[in-house]
Amino acid sequence: MESLYTKYRPQTFEQVVGQSHVVETLKRAVLEGRTSHAYLFCGPRGTGKTTMARILAKALMCEKGPAALPDGSCDQCRLIAAGEHPDVIELDAASRTGVDNVREEIIGRVDYAPVMGRAKVYIIDEVHMLTPAAFNALLKTLEEPPENVVFVMCTTDPQKILATILSRVQRFDFHAIGNDEMQAHLAYVCSQEGFTYDDAALELVVRHARGGMRDALTSLEQLSVFGGGHISLEATQDLLGEASGAVLGKVALAMGHRDVATLFAEVATLADAGRDLLRFTRELAAHVRDVYVVSAVPSADDVVSARGEELEALRREAAAFGSPDRAARVLTILGEASSEMRTATNQRLVLEIALTRIARPESDLTLEALAERVGDLERQVAILAAPGARAAAVPAPSAPVPDEPKPEKGFGFTPEAPAPSPVSVSAGEAVAEKSVAPEREPKPAAPAEKSASFGAPSGAQGGGRTNGDLQRTWKKVVDQLVKQAPAKGSLLLSSSAVSDDGTRLTVSLPKGSHFAAKMLERSDVRASVDPVVAMAFGPRQVVYVESSLASQAISRAAAPAPAPVPAPAPVPKPAAPAPAPE
Repeated sequence: MESLYTKYRPQTFEQVVGQSHVVETLKRAVLEGRTSHAYLFCGPRGTGKTTMARILAKALMCEKGPAALPDGSCDQCRLIAAGEHPDVIELDAASRTGVDNVREEIIGRVDYAPVMGRAKVYIIDEVHMLTPAAFNALLKTLEEPPENVVFVMCTTDPQKILATILSRVQRFDFHAIGNDEMQAHLAYVCSQEGFTYDDAALELVVRHARGGMRDALTSLEQLSVFGGGHISLEATQDLLGEASGAVLGKVALAMGHRDVATLFAEVATLADAGRDLLRFTRELAAHVRDVYVVSAVPSADDVVSARGEELEALRREAAAFGSPDRAARVLTILGEASSEMRTATNQRLVLEIALTRIARPESDLTLEALAERVGDLERQVAILAAPGARAAAVPAPSAPVPDEPKPEKGFGFTPEAPAPSPVSVSAGEAVAEKSVAPEREPKPAAPAEKSASFGAPSGAQGGGRTNGDLQRTWKKVVDQLVKQAPAKGSLLLSSSAVSDDGTRLTVSLPKGSHFAAKMLERSDVRASVDPVVAMAFGPRQVVYVESSLASQAISRAAAPAPAPVPAPAPVPKPAAPAPAPE
């Protein structure tokens, strides 16, 4: 029984599906008598390279020629189609890779005249499999071929062909066949064979073929046998291992809602059913691409193939993602996962890790994940800053509260209480008191009242601050920055204060925070951070170190400071003489 891809192989230029750029060029070359002596057809498998080489051989051998297009009716064309023409030699370079094969089958016979045709045509399939020595042996023949000899070389990997060979041939790149053209051809084959089909099933076959007509016809033949002449969507999904649109939509919604449990459950279901997880990842990426397009282009009817309920489902999934940037990040992660799964021994684990990175950006240390976290934080701040949210958050006072001095706007600091003015005494009373009572040490001043946000700035006395006070004050600084500038304050969410020596405040960032460290050194970011730090700690130079350097900073901060040099004692002034008695 003849297979479908052999039965419906194109026999003329007009029957070729797609590849119009190749067809038109070769037709014009044949009609004008300007054919070359060597061609290179390269492209993916199943796109018609060998078929086009045979049609070109028919055009050169056809009895209606030489300046006419073949119709497949003459004896020469029928012999070529059957593979029995003595002057059309097809060689498989994959099994004849050595230089001896090239010398024996090509170089040693190329000078013989054609047996029954006007020319001799050598069709070398998978030519990239030839060894460098075989290419070099073929090079002289390609450079100065005998008259009426044409070489047509086909390959799926043109990068492996020597540059000296490429410079001596006309190269044609075959593209993947378009989905619409392939689906129309499959519908034609079904009508010729008497098959019934679902349109969605043919669409699935086309997507699975990825531009290769031979793969599409092979799948169609399998489905016709499996379904007894009817190609149904359910049978196509079972045979090809494709996930349904409902499953893809459910997974996309779970990613949008950050539902890790649902994502893991769907992966487990697919794995238990024996589905190809790599293929599922690629299908999911194609589905998220449609979500991205719908999110970026409001009127996406002409950009995506979905219609009706499917398009509305895509819009709901786009709303769950929130922004096109997040969908773009999902596409990046799925692409990386697809590349890794090709060589991974545990594809399920790779997919689960990728889905976790998508649903939980805090577990991802990339710049895109940080941007997504900042965006989520900004949206939460915007919701909390809405008038209705503020009114609901502030309860009505139960009793009148006496007025207190208000802190400075934006920071909540309370200025220190003014020192009491000294009491003036006469000189005599001062001298008498000094001579009678011993000198008392001054009592320490009462600490200033702490504000709601920070304690009073410590000025140059930062060295006496305990580690607990240091961390609590720094946390309040970060909270204040997040309220004022969420995008800038989020850079310090995972930071901690290491030491404060009174002039320099050392802050530790998590290991690998290169991006955050660079952002914090920018002048506009420092303009927002430094005032808040100054209000809490006093004037400080903020130094950022990564966690690997934090221990060094702590050891430097813990080192004992040099003993201060005592100031010289003031010289006492002589006492005023007592007044003479009257």
